[in-house]
Amino acid sequence: MPLPSVEPVDVVVVGGGLSGLVAARALQAAGRSVRLVEAAGQLGGRMTGQRLPLPSEPWIDLGGQWVGPTQTRFLALLDRHGIRRFESPHDGATVLVFGGSRCTFAGFFQGFPEGQPPAVPSADWADAMAALERFQALVAQFPDGHPHHHPAAAELDRLSFQDWIDAHTHTPFAAWYFAYFCRAVGFLGPAEPEQVSLLHVLWGQHTASQGEHPEQELLHGGAGQLPALLAAELGEGVVVLGEPALEVLEDPGAASPVPLTVSTDRAAYPCRAVIVAMPPAMVARLRFSPELPADRQQLNQEMAMGACAKVLVVYARPWWREQGLSGIAIGDQPTVELCADSSDPESGAGVLAAFVVGHRYHRWATLSEVERRQAVLADLAAYLGPQALEPVAYVEKDWPAMPFVGGAFAGWMPPGLWSRCGEAMRRPHGRVFWAGTEVAERWPGFFEGAVRSGEEAAAAVLDRLASGD
Repeated sequence: MPLPSVEPVDVVVVGGGLSGLVAARALQAAGRSVRLVEAAGQLGGRMTGQRLPLPSEPWIDLGGQWVGPTQTRFLALLDRHGIRRFESPHDGATVLVFGGSRCTFAGFFQGFPEGQPPAVPSADWADAMAALERFQALVAQFPDGHPHHHPAAAELDRLSFQDWIDAHTHTPFAAWYFAYFCRAVGFLGPAEPEQVSLLHVLWGQHTASQGEHPEQELLHGGAGQLPALLAAELGEGVVVLGEPALEVLEDPGAASPVPLTVSTDRAAYPCRAVIVAMPPAMVARLRFSPELPADRQQLNQEMAMGACAKVLVVYARPWWREQGLSGIAIGDQPTVELCADSSDPESGAGVLAAFVVGHRYHRWATLSEVERRQAVLADLAAYLGPQALEPVAYVEKDWPAMPFVGGAFAGWMPPGLWSRCGEAMRRPHGRVFWAGTEVAERWPGFFEGAVRSGEEAAAAVLDRLASGD
């Protein structure tokens, strides 16, 4: 049966994550009428959080949570909404567990060393640092923009990151060091090193460098408060929740001033342009008429989302600080390779964010609820001590199980995909434009990338509409 058609607007934004919300607000601020269609029952996508029913009412971010000093567009958005920030807790020693040995030291977070090195054999550390120097030399050669513009893109894209690790490391510690980096940082998905293109890893470190300290600050009240604030700016009647978009139809020869229609199973939304603010893997679920070109279809089909669950473990207080520990721990434990202190000083509660990623995630996800909890807490105890076994709250966010997200932190590129399909990442499809953190040329995989891509997509649509085309 024909779908009921609603009042036409200038632009329909498909996807109510941070990028879609930013794009919708930018269009509306420029005087254009907008409708935002979101498949889930709530806004935010990978930006979501909650307060826990505990005496101190601590917040937890189930998705992204950090911001760094060079993430200027996201910082401006936070300032506009009066969201206060505080330094990520890092006073005290970092813990490393590797090969059954545990040590503490200063620095060394998210894959790159700062401060004193850990107490691993000197030959192992020298091997890792020699490989790091070669890695950084490759990173320094990258131009701005997406990586398929690199002069040696095809050569680098043929290799997996594991190929590079095998060729440039000679000790188990050095090999793990780079594999951990591949799984831990935001722009990679995360992915296992044998899955992801060397070109993608090098470009990610160029455009979203850990040297720029993207985890420097946390937000009072959490990042998950922002989607509701952005939606309130849009006003009544703009946001449609719980309606997965099914089809984007454009009639280039139509005499109507609104030649596009976005259809859900409930309604048809006519418009003059569309912004699809979704990860490519989720775009693959949409039908397009005219059909997408082959390279964009392949991009959607092959750019997989990261396999990552985030676990928030809450304690009455951050007891690890009493032991001189920062709450940051990394290592080759069977389930949790990274945890970090995410405690808001205004609540007084202790919050650890733990990440279960890659192959570890796939094994963990097959366990029962009780077994999953035991596995996470056992690793936290190995890092920080037996008090980790007695939290007051334990919350899992299984991102690959989320039906309209499909994974976290972001999508990643397997070998060869950038070379074959990189041009399709930002190229409009008629009056259909793309947004989302994966689309960004700067800070992809982070909130900053989402904001930038939303703003840039909105600007491109405004130019198209202003041209009268």
